[in-house]
Amino acid sequence: MKFDSPLILDGGLATELERTFDKDLSGRLWSAHCLDQDPDAIRAVHGSYFEAGANVATTASYQASIQGFLDAGYSREEAVKLMRRSVQIAREARDAYGKGYVALSMGPYGAVLANGAEYTGDYGNEISMDDLVAFHRERLDICMQEPGVDFILFETIPSFLEARAIHKLIEEKVQELPPVAVSFSCRSNEHISDGTSLHTCLELLGKLDNIFAVGVNCTKPKYIAALLDVLLSNSNNNNKAILLYPDGGEEWDAIARNWNSSTKVSTVVFGKSMAGWAAQVTAKTGQNVILGGCCGVGPKHISCIREAIEIASITTAQLP
Repeated sequence: MKFDSPLILDGGLATELERTFDKDLSGRLWSAHCLDQDPDAIRAVHGSYFEAGANVATTASYQASIQGFLDAGYSREEAVKLMRRSVQIAREARDAYGKGYVALSMGPYGAVLANGAEYTGDYGNEISMDDLVAFHRERLDICMQEPGVDFILFETIPSFLEARAIHKLIEEKVQELPPVAVSFSCRSNEHISDGTSLHTCLELLGKLDNIFAVGVNCTKPKYIAALLDVLLSNSNNNNKAILLYPDGGEEWDAIARNWNSSTKVSTVVFGKSMAGWAAQVTAKTGQNVILGGCCGVGPKHISCIREAIEIASITTAQLP
């Protein structure tokens, strides 16, 4: 996938739905609840990120699955309609803005469990790799029925088992899919959420040509510098973009389902840090960079990334 680097993703969708539109997203569907209850709010959030300087609208499908909607009382037909609607809304917001990309968000199986497993990778002993392949295949098949997806974003992947499932699915569908990016949630300077080394995950995925970007998200900013070193040191990543979109630093309480804001990073510091990491990638390897934010990151953070990049003059002109 060709794009001007750095490419700027949006920030947290649920964050803005809660803070700007006062949505109660405490249920198992999280932001996907608004696909039915208030699609205009989702469209407005996409628009606010474009106005802040983002190049990408990430669909409201992170938490969306057939089983999730069934458990919430929807029929299968309604679930399919709402999952496709996530792409439609993002496409409409992009078209209204006049430029940009649509990324299809494929959150992890743990997100559907709604018990914090996307931050631990602990899915229990009953789930198999084939189960995870089937889970992601069903969601992809439904969402890709709706036109307008520029790339697929498997995000907040917390376990090596799920990484293997994604690898198998991409191999299976390699001729059908648009470009794919894969991003891991990490718990330390070098490990994803289940304790597997990030390096091991990159070795697995790096040889798939259809994956154009790899990286980390929904990870504390304090870990990004060290994780970036891991990303840059992996030889299989040389022809792939580096994907970085940490959270805002706040700690998520999976039991109370709310945020502890005492550890959050300021928008200005967040923007400068992201621009600094982009400059590091450009200087060391010349690889393309995709930047953005996750939970707790709003339009002001994205605006600060854009401003910091412009001040630092990090442009494609510097790429070899």
